[in-house]
Amino acid sequence: MRSITFGIVAFAVSTTPAHAEPAQLEVDFGSFPSGTSCQVHGTQGKVSLRVGREIEFKVRGDTSNVSFTCTQPDGRVFKVRTGSLLPPDSFRKVAVQINQDNHAHIFWDQGGLRRKTIPGILQWQ
Repeated sequence: MRSITFGIVAFAVSTTPAHAEPAQLEVDFGSFPSGTSCQVHGTQGKVSLRVGREIEFKVRGDTSNVSFTCTQPDGRVFKVRTGSLLPPDSFRKVAVQINQDNHAHIFWDQGGLRRKTIPGILQWQ
């Protein structure tokens, strides 16, 4: 009698959609108290910062896993991860506006300007 053994192969399937990496990511922290400061993490790309009424970052290259840690003048600290906020297709430029009321607006051009609002994005520490 012959014995035949069948191997079982398991595949890991991610339930999280893959997000593209835009060539340029603009992140704007709007309506935060004056004196709020933010640091960018998770990129080897070129980062520029402009601080005025709002804190504005531009990241070129290596944009898929960017996160920010921000400290408000009263000492409260929050973190925002923008990688999961990115649209699932490839786009040249994606803009993200992060608001203190704990939501983000994501803008990209897909045959016309598209916008998505995502609540609950600030991770308070």
